[in-house]
Amino acid sequence: MRITAIEVDGVGRFGTATRVDGLGPGVNILSAGNEAGKSTLFRAVRACLFERHNSKNEFLRSLATEGLSLPVCVTLGFEHDGADYVLRKSFVKSPAASLARGGVEIARGREADERVWELLGVAPGGGRSVDEAAFGILWVGQGKSFDPPAMSDAAANALNAAIQEEVGTLVGGERARKVLAELKDELSKLVTDTGKPRRGGPYDEAEARLAGFARELEEAERRLAVLDAQLVDLAAKRAEGARLADPAIEAGMRSDLAAARTALKEGESAAALLGRFELAEQQARAALDRATQQRADLTQRAARIDADRRREADLQAKLAPLDAEERAARDALAAARAEIAAIDAAAERDAVAERDLQRLAEALARAAGRDDLARREAALVALGDRLVANEAALAGNGATATALTTLDAIEREQGGLLARLEAAAPHVSVTLGPEGAGRVEFAGRRLDADAAQAAVDPLTIRIGDIATVTVSPPAGAGKAEQQKLQQLNERLAALLDGAGVSTAAELRAAHARRRELEADAAGLRAELEAYGVRGGSPATALEKLRTEIARADSLVAEALAAAGLDTPPTAADLAARQEALRGGRDTARRRRQTLEGTAEAQNATLARTGAARGELGGALGEIAGRLAADLAVLPDADRDRLMQAADARVAAATAERGTKAAALEGQRSAAPSPEELERRATRVTRLETALQNNESRRGTLEREIANLEGQIQSAGGDGLGERAEVLREERDLAARDVERHRGHVATLQLLRETIEACYQEQRDRLHAPLRRHLRPFLNDVFPQAELALGDGFAITGLHRNGPEAELFERLSVGTQEQIAVLVRLAMGALICERGQEVPIVLDDALVFSDDGRIEQMFDALARAGRTQQVIVLTCRSRAFAKLGGHDLSIVPAG
Repeated sequence: MRITAIEVDGVGRFGTATRVDGLGPGVNILSAGNEAGKSTLFRAVRACLFERHNSKNEFLRSLATEGLSLPVCVTLGFEHDGADYVLRKSFVKSPAASLARGGVEIARGREADERVWELLGVAPGGGRSVDEAAFGILWVGQGKSFDPPAMSDAAANALNAAIQEEVGTLVGGERARKVLAELKDELSKLVTDTGKPRRGGPYDEAEARLAGFARELEEAERRLAVLDAQLVDLAAKRAEGARLADPAIEAGMRSDLAAARTALKEGESAAALLGRFELAEQQARAALDRATQQRADLTQRAARIDADRRREADLQAKLAPLDAEERAARDALAAARAEIAAIDAAAERDAVAERDLQRLAEALARAAGRDDLARREAALVALGDRLVANEAALAGNGATATALTTLDAIEREQGGLLARLEAAAPHVSVTLGPEGAGRVEFAGRRLDADAAQAAVDPLTIRIGDIATVTVSPPAGAGKAEQQKLQQLNERLAALLDGAGVSTAAELRAAHARRRELEADAAGLRAELEAYGVRGGSPATALEKLRTEIARADSLVAEALAAAGLDTPPTAADLAARQEALRGGRDTARRRRQTLEGTAEAQNATLARTGAARGELGGALGEIAGRLAADLAVLPDADRDRLMQAADARVAAATAERGTKAAALEGQRSAAPSPEELERRATRVTRLETALQNNESRRGTLEREIANLEGQIQSAGGDGLGERAEVLREERDLAARDVERHRGHVATLQLLRETIEACYQEQRDRLHAPLRRHLRPFLNDVFPQAELALGDGFAITGLHRNGPEAELFERLSVGTQEQIAVLVRLAMGALICERGQEVPIVLDDALVFSDDGRIEQMFDALARAGRTQQVIVLTCRSRAFAKLGGHDLSIVPAG
């Protein structure tokens, strides 16, 4: 089989008919970016070959174009056994299938599905998205190139069939595989892969019966053991109850408790008396502290009164010299301030005259720019007229960019609908004879040459007066598309009417004119910005200019009036007047600075004398207040008497505190310590708890003894011994049944191991044909290397640097992928050599190959392309540029 054409419609991102161009024998490369639809095309081809056309599984639904209610249509052209075939299928909506050979349909519907499978030699599809036989080995989907070829039953049969044509049927070949399969099937009914009994099987049921009897027997024996333990426990509890009921024990516990309570009460009484003695001693100590503090306070006040009287006399002596110094400073300050006021008045008059002259100078400077303002006014008037004309033209043009975008969208949708209607409608063509020119009317026009048209609507062909032929599409065909096309036409008419045009060409021309007007508007706005107008109207700028011209004229007149002049002075005259005013102002400023220094010095003198007077007055006031407070408490006449009374109180408090302290120490030695009180309280609590626990334990033992007696009576009458004996017999019978199943399983396992040993002996001979085809491909990438193959053609290792094989799982991901692809190429060559050519398809393979390895892989792919078709799908255009072969492209169909 060689694929010659691929076309899809309504598949994934291909919402319209799309085909793959350039397919040929040998190597074919479809290089496109991510999300270009390469893998989608590959999945569509697999669906076309291996899915029934009326299936509606998730794989087929996932192929549909999102947002469009269209059938999933796939057309596949291929060459097989020298004949050209075309397979067309539509899925999900309007399912259909057709197979044509040499342009002639040979099967349709279900027959077409199965006829293709018969041609390709695969089993009938089961509604799955996975292909069968050799295709399952050689068609590698995206992300699957890293996995070694997985042998399904159909794929293994295809390889074994090719191998047996060369080496014949071996014991280790298909016959052994069938016997092994039967053995595994029989074993699977008895045990799992790990050797455990299969759930629900006879072996498992026998084990379950054995386990059930064992559990029942274990429960019976456990209950017998519990009964024996209960009898022992009952005897122990009766003995303990008799011990607890002894009257001597309880009397001793009560006597100990009474003695402990008496000792605790005596200790608590002694502790309470000690507390009263401690309180009396604390009160005596506080009275002594107060008497001592009062005596110290009186001593301190007497010393402070004497010191304050001496300091008061010193401060009074310092106040007298300050009065004369303060009067002299005030007289000098008043004279300086009067002269400063006279200088300030003269300076104010000069400042008014100078401001008038400055105002006149500014007015004359502004009047000099009046001509420039007048020229700007004229330019802005002209620019405003042009801007008004441009805005009027834009307001009358409705061909906006949005309208043009909407027009393009409508025309694209109309084109797609017309294409679908034309594809489904009858195609009518008229070929004129030698005398037919001008005599045939086709779709309302007279023909001078051959013509063709799809009959989307009823199509009339009139042949002179001889006949009229009307070709109509099937009733109801394309009804939804016709309705949608009518809605699009109505939208187009509304769009053109809103833009004020009648045709799409007029709308595009109007849009071009509008773009020119918008460009002119941008230029006008730039000119306005050059004149200082940003985002506003030129009228505002004109009004501002005219206001500035009038203001310049008004300022000149006002300045002349203020200066008392009738005509503007010359610049030299104005400068001379200003210079004279500046000279007088400088002289007055220097004199004023001298006077300000004098005033500042006198102010400093006044501040200094005031601060000294305030400091001395404050200190005197503070001393007078403190003396009054101290003398109120300790008058001079009563000082000696009050000091003697304080000394007497201190002596009396000292004697009282000594008496109380001695009494406290005597009581403290007689009273128990807090730790002793706590120990006595703890002993009372312990003895009370022990007595309560003894009474509670006696009640609990009586209830437990009654309960045990009831349990023993109940358990002793249900025949536990006889039941345990019956269970032992049933357990032995079940054990013999389990042993019988175990022996059967061992026999089957031994037979399987024997056949597998024979298969191992012949496996190298089975692998020889595949190794012969693999060796050239392997040497292209790994010279002098050999692959180690296991059961089912599984790749187990790689020999390249010595006799020891590198485990396949330990190789790098890139090397694993390269070997997996090479093995598939060899399997394809083996199958192709036996007359069953299958294309090799690789979707985004060799993604981890370095620059050197990928070129060696290109050599291997080129070798495979000599005998069979190879299709490579990749997004790495630059990396695969050196592969050669046919470059494929995805283009719109038609």
